[in-house]
Amino acid sequence: MSTTPIKFSIKLKNGDVLYGLNWKCDNALANVIIMPGMEEHSYRYDEFANYLVDNGFNVYGLDPYGQGLNVLPDYSNVGIWPKSGFRKQVQAVDRVVKELRISCRPTFIFAHSMGSFMAQDFMQRYTHHVSKVVLCGSGAKNPLVKIAYPLSRCVTFFRGRNKKAGLMNKLMFGSFNKGIENPKTPFDWLSYNEENVNKYIEDPLCGFGPTNGFCLEFLKGLNRLYKKRFLQKIRKDLDVLIISGKEDPVSNFGKDVEKLETMYKGLGLTSVHTKLYEGMRHEILNETNREIVYQDVVEFFKHEIDKKNKI
Repeated sequence: MSTTPIKFSIKLKNGDVLYGLNWKCDNALANVIIMPGMEEHSYRYDEFANYLVDNGFNVYGLDPYGQGLNVLPDYSNVGIWPKSGFRKQVQAVDRVVKELRISCRPTFIFAHSMGSFMAQDFMQRYTHHVSKVVLCGSGAKNPLVKIAYPLSRCVTFFRGRNKKAGLMNKLMFGSFNKGIENPKTPFDWLSYNEENVNKYIEDPLCGFGPTNGFCLEFLKGLNRLYKKRFLQKIRKDLDVLIISGKEDPVSNFGKDVEKLETMYKGLGLTSVHTKLYEGMRHEILNETNREIVYQDVVEFFKHEIDKKNKI
């Protein structure tokens, strides 16, 4: 049975209010927070969220700044991030986690693409607040960030923070479709599923193009992400699942999954799991054979709960 999501809001200490969707489950085993990717929104996860509900989870999809339910009716703020937007979005997710403590249920995170980089940051800042994290379509440390970040600061200063990014968009995201043979659209890298790609293109809340300010704040977040003093804050018993399509350019065609696994295990994390899916690109939740991914995620989330129930 399909569950209709309910709009919810979260207020940050600075007064910012962010909105998202909640798919409610009766007698839930746990809560799951979905952290969406760049230039998309929580409602795109409706089918996946309903699958989680059917398996006993309350689901909360929090839209990022300038995306989804946070876009004004006139679209004047679409894609616009505030200063320190990366950090503030991570803080907003933790506000949801804190409010869910009243449920006395564990809270897990499922994070995709841009959201997965924020989840990596969450793992450092709020490492004891959740016990399980899924990083989907993620990436690892990229040495080019050290060059791109100061460049982005210059571009933003001279060309305007809220202007559409031209140069930075090409440098950061322009190569994703290059590995696709005879692409039909600029977004073929998202998935083999043409219906999904077409829906993305037709959706005004998807693929609208980043602003200079977004590129700056995203790179600022990435520039902090892999510093040793922050990585060492991640607790060693955090349960992490890293998944990606084998043909996903964002994860460097699966290579970054291995890099992340090596990095986290090198930090002493004792429960890091990975899986690459053959015949899938970036949006593995939207490929035609996506149910295998759904099943793997539910199995990962339920493992700890089933173990406790047997005691």
